[in-house]
Amino acid sequence: MTPENNDPDIIGLQSSGGRYLHTAGAPNLIWVVGWAFLTTLAIPAACIIMPPLAALFLWLVNLGDKAGLWSGINGSTLSLVGFVAAFSLLMGAIQWYLLRRFFPRAGWWFAATGGGLLLAGLVTGIGMVSIPALSRGQIWSLAVLLLIAGLALGFMQWLYLRRFLPNAWWIIVIDGLAAVSIFILVGQSITSWFELVGVLTLPGTITGVGLWLLLRQSKPGSVRQEPVEGLAGKKRRLPRLAWVGLGLAASVPLYFLCIWIYATSQLALAKNDGIYATVEEAVIARNSQGWGGAKVVRVENVHADPNRGDGSQPYVWFGGATVYLDRAPEGSKRTVQMSGSFYIHVREGWVFVGEGAFPEFIGWVMELYGLEGVHR
Repeated sequence: MTPENNDPDIIGLQSSGGRYLHTAGAPNLIWVVGWAFLTTLAIPAACIIMPPLAALFLWLVNLGDKAGLWSGINGSTLSLVGFVAAFSLLMGAIQWYLLRRFFPRAGWWFAATGGGLLLAGLVTGIGMVSIPALSRGQIWSLAVLLLIAGLALGFMQWLYLRRFLPNAWWIIVIDGLAAVSIFILVGQSITSWFELVGVLTLPGTITGVGLWLLLRQSKPGSVRQEPVEGLAGKKRRLPRLAWVGLGLAASVPLYFLCIWIYATSQLALAKNDGIYATVEEAVIARNSQGWGGAKVVRVENVHADPNRGDGSQPYVWFGGATVYLDRAPEGSKRTVQMSGSFYIHVREGWVFVGEGAFPEFIGWVMELYGLEGVHR
C-alpha cells in the first residue's frame, strides 16, 4: 500500500488494477444500532418540520400564481413536498454526522443522500398521484416504483462511495432492498406500537448493516489521529460546557419560536384548502369530496360544537356528519359513513385542521400568541 495523499485517514490500495482511497476505520455494532434509531427518528421529525417547509412552498406558489407563472396547489401536494424536503435534509444530515469519521470529505455524502432522497421522494409521490393503478393502492406496482426510487438513491451514493470502496456498487442493492422492505408487512394488521416501530426501523437497519459490512471489507487504515483527537477534546472541554450552557439558555426562546412557526404554518396550509363562513359549511365541504373513488350522494346530520365543554378554546370545534355514497369506497364495505373532524376559527373564517396536525395544541398556541379569530 502506498499513500494516496498526506491525509493520515486516507490510504491507497490496488484492486483489479484500479486505485481506491481507504476509509479511516470501520464502525462497530453499536454504531449500527444508532444508525437504525436515528434514521428511523427522521420520519417523525420530518412530520414536525414539514408544515413550515410546506408553508414556504405555498408562499412561493402564491407568488408564481400572482405572476401568472402557474396555478395554485392543493394542501396534499404541499404536504407531500414539505415532508419529502424535510425528510431528505434530515436524513442527509443524520447520515453525514454518523459517517463523517469514516469517510473523507463526507459533506458530499450529505449532498448525494439529500439530493437523491429529494428526487426519489418527489418521483414516488408524483407517481402515486398521477398513476391510477398506484393511487388505487396496488401494492406490487407501488413496490416497483419505490424500488426504482431506492436504486436511484443508491446510484447517487455510489457516485460518492466508488472513490473510496472497491465494492461500492453494493450500496445500490442495499438501498433498493431498504426501499421496498417496509412492504413486507403491508396488508397485515399492525396491532401494537412495537410492530409499527419494527416496520419503520427495517429500512434503517438494512442500510446500517450494509454500510457496516462495506466498511469492514475496506481494511481500515491509519488511526494515528486518535491521540490527537483525545488531547483536543480535553482542551475543548470548557468551551463545550459553555456551549451546552448557551444551548440550554437558548432552548426556551427557541421553543416558543418553533411552536409559533408550527401553528402559523399549519394554519396557512389549512387556509389554502378553503375558508368557510360557518363551521357547518366547512363540514359539508370537507365531507363532499375524497371518499376513495365513491361519489357523495348527500350529507346529512351536520353538527358542530366546541371541542372542549368547559368553554376553553372556543375557536377549536369538532364537527361531523353522516355521508351517503353511491357505492362503498375502497377499503370499506359500507355506503354510509360517519365522519368527524376538527375545525378552527381564524380571522377570515373556519378552516379544517386534521387530527394529525394536533389541532388542540394549535389552539393553545393561537391563544398564547393572540392568533385566534373572533369567538363564535
